[in-house]
Amino acid sequence: MQFFAGIACFSDHASNFKTLAARPELRPVLENGEPRSQMEWYVGITPTDRRHQESVLNKIRLIAASNEIDGLFLDFVRWPLHWELELRPGQEPPMDSSFDEATLEIFAEATRLRPPSSRRAVADRAAWILGSHRTEWVNFKCQVITSFVHEARAALLDARRRSKLGAFLVPDGALTSESFTGQRWEDLVPLIDWAAPMLYHNILLQPPAWIGQMVDHAVSMAGSKTLPVLQADSNRDPAVAADWGPPMDIDNWRAALTEVAGRDDIAGLVVFPGPGLLEDGRGEALRDAMSAT
Repeated sequence: MQFFAGIACFSDHASNFKTLAARPELRPVLENGEPRSQMEWYVGITPTDRRHQESVLNKIRLIAASNEIDGLFLDFVRWPLHWELELRPGQEPPMDSSFDEATLEIFAEATRLRPPSSRRAVADRAAWILGSHRTEWVNFKCQVITSFVHEARAALLDARRRSKLGAFLVPDGALTSESFTGQRWEDLVPLIDWAAPMLYHNILLQPPAWIGQMVDHAVSMAGSKTLPVLQADSNRDPAVAADWGPPMDIDNWRAALTEVAGRDDIAGLVVFPGPGLLEDGRGEALRDAMSAT
């Protein structure tokens, strides 16, 4: 067996938003000028803050230096977006972020573009950027994430030379999520050893066949580095945790597995949530599907 660590880069939900409480300036600002509110368990952290970036990089070094890990996965390595809900079919496009003062200044320095007046309302400046300079804004967001992943790889390898780096990525089959997440696959794939698209079909209210389409798209960009993440079960009580989609029976799980079983162009398979494999024969279904490959 091998052991892989993981770290949430731009979200602090696991600490009950302790970082945001200590540094409220890290809360993302939406294009309407309002701070991003909590959606279920998620808020997100503005990814441009250098102090926070360095904190995450230092944690990566510490994890790798203190533990005999074989690799590490970057999670929440994106601009703020609760994509599982906000990118569901039929939803209005989510509001973009983050238009906080610090990020707008970094954007201006990187692009030499400045809104007509720094004294204008945040919503006015965001509208000017998205209306007249959306391409520059999206490129800027992608560069922020790509640069951070580059640094994360260096931090990991400096502490543990032979370890591998993976990243959980938002599926982008419709070529829409990049502008919100800043995850530009063609820039990220050369920097990582595994590209793990989170194919939570049931949360996204998609049929199992959608998984195969997304795997095909991921393989076209990442090749054999593609490591799909499949949803094995639904949360039976969304009031307790989160909305993981409608009830998901064992036949749905078997159908999901058929979309990846037998493929020789992917690196393997990740299952979410792990405890789902302990119920209703789901673990046996996974074993049977994988043994048939």
